[in-house]
Amino acid sequence: MKRIVPIFFYIFLASILSLQAQTLKVMSYNIHHGATKEEKLTIREMGDFILKSQADLVGLQEVDSVCNRSGKQNQIKILAQITKMNPQFARHFAYDGGAYGLGILSKYPMEDVKNERILSIRSNGDTSTLAFLSAKIQLGNEKTVRFATAHLALDHATRMTQISQILEYLEGEFPVILTGDFNTLPDSPEIELLNKRFQLTQEEDDLTFPEKDPTKKIDYILVDKELSQKTFKKKVFIGNFLSDHLPIQSEIIIH
Repeated sequence: MKRIVPIFFYIFLASILSLQAQTLKVMSYNIHHGATKEEKLTIREMGDFILKSQADLVGLQEVDSVCNRSGKQNQIKILAQITKMNPQFARHFAYDGGAYGLGILSKYPMEDVKNERILSIRSNGDTSTLAFLSAKIQLGNEKTVRFATAHLALDHATRMTQISQILEYLEGEFPVILTGDFNTLPDSPEIELLNKRFQLTQEEDDLTFPEKDPTKKIDYILVDKELSQKTFKKKVFIGNFLSDHLPIQSEIIIH
């Protein structure tokens, strides 16, 4: 009889711990203004894909808002309607009769949404800024995280500055999940800098660009080391030709 009590105690303890843990499906997707490489509009198919993926949080790059080139679509609104997720949009800049920027879709309500600005250098040498979008999200296990997405520059020097700015913006009381198209390879100084705080949730050979016969990995999902250091289940959606990038998804266990 004395042995029964400890057994039931450990079963009870395990059940409590399992209730506190939560598995999040996180996606990063550069949607190429809701179009294929050949400029066929596919935003509704993208919405169907995200819905079927059962993603909990989605970081989106290259999102159009009522631009002429994409048929005046409010793309984040369309995706939200199809997926039944909560949307946020942050504009980089005005473009083609509308705006161009970043988006977040979340199954959970978002608070303290921020469109912070990171350095951008135009082709003529002028400096400007791009959006860095993040939101505070309380998960089902009552854990609060800051979820963020970014689209970094094509040149190394600007990316390093952008990452330094992002790391400064993300200093705070909540652990972070960071997604985005970083336009850099896994063995680059940029990823080395991010790795000081974050853990990559995918492998170096999980190639994401171009969408057909991909040759490089430039899309990422990173998680604060304090939030989760588990082995991640991850996917690159090979054969998804709705954009010029492949979407990626990681399952993150959060305690």
